[in-house]
Amino acid sequence: MKYVGIWPEERKWNKPSSYVVLLPSLAMLCFVCGPQTINLPFIAHDLNLVVENLSMANMTITISLMKTVAFWMNGKSLKSLLLCMAKDWAAAEMKTKRETMVNIARITRKTTIRCSMMCQLVFVCYVSLRLLSMKYDDNKLFVRGYYPYDVTISPNYELTMIGQVIAGIYGAVTFPAVDTFIAMLVLHACGQLSNLKNDLRMIHSYDKKDVRTKLKKIVQKHNYINRFAETIENSFNLLLLFQMLGCTVQLCFQSFQAIMSVGEKTEQYMIFQITFLCYYVVCAMVQLLLYCYVGERLAFESTDVAETAYHCEWYNLSPEIARLLIIIMCRARASPLKITAGKFCWFTVSLYSQVLKTSASYISVLYATRS
Repeated sequence: MKYVGIWPEERKWNKPSSYVVLLPSLAMLCFVCGPQTINLPFIAHDLNLVVENLSMANMTITISLMKTVAFWMNGKSLKSLLLCMAKDWAAAEMKTKRETMVNIARITRKTTIRCSMMCQLVFVCYVSLRLLSMKYDDNKLFVRGYYPYDVTISPNYELTMIGQVIAGIYGAVTFPAVDTFIAMLVLHACGQLSNLKNDLRMIHSYDKKDVRTKLKKIVQKHNYINRFAETIENSFNLLLLFQMLGCTVQLCFQSFQAIMSVGEKTEQYMIFQITFLCYYVVCAMVQLLLYCYVGERLAFESTDVAETAYHCEWYNLSPEIARLLIIIMCRARASPLKITAGKFCWFTVSLYSQVLKTSASYISVLYATRS
């Protein structure tokens, strides 16, 4: 993320690292997003070309560009979240709390490695497939687009190809990096909620004179976690809305392209193209599933605080302290933590299934139009 220029830090005009982001942004905008978007009106009469445009580089690189801009703009707030995470690790003195945080960190690490490898493999497979099929295609570039210069002559052709490769590399790096970073923040909040629930379960084991102090710390910790999750939500809810819509369109067109490729008997390397498209669809589904999983887990952990307060041994506490637990329960039930897509819907497993159903319905419409 440092090489892309989006590592969380405060942006300043006199800070050279604040301008590193210009290179990947301009590469993605000038060599993929801009040319392919401008080319859409010129190919609107050809459904195959429109599907190729929207199912491959255009939609993916556009989402990567939006992620780059969103992360760069929220550098200060993200840096504060990282500092909060460092403080949480430093404050985790009990063995059980540290084990919970270590388990969360392991899950995050495995997820980051696997998602990054999947996206990098998509880029490598796409470039390899294009190099194999380029001699059978009228388009001699990696992605078809409109350029304000002649791309058929040297060195324009070579420079354009290099620019597209650079844009693809940046897009393949940024797309999973932002997703896994947000997932890391959300899972960290889930781990802190889990530790909070453990403190609530043991509230009865403290001395009567220490119970009020411990309960005060629990309430303060609960408010702290709520602010942590709300910062994530406020920083990325618009970005996640565009990503959800983009993934829906992408799943639709990619699946449609894979289905239509089966019937092209004269297509060279057809089996490789179908395999690649299916893998591409799986990668897009996994990235969306990641958000839905962490969103579902965050909502469950936050509402489960109320259940934990209800099932703790409150009957061994004084009536005054027991009544204070009701406030914690009401807070957890009334405003559960959630990750939304532009404040319109929560990221949950049910949302994931709804996106798949919507994409399937779009595929049937496209197939009927093609027929």
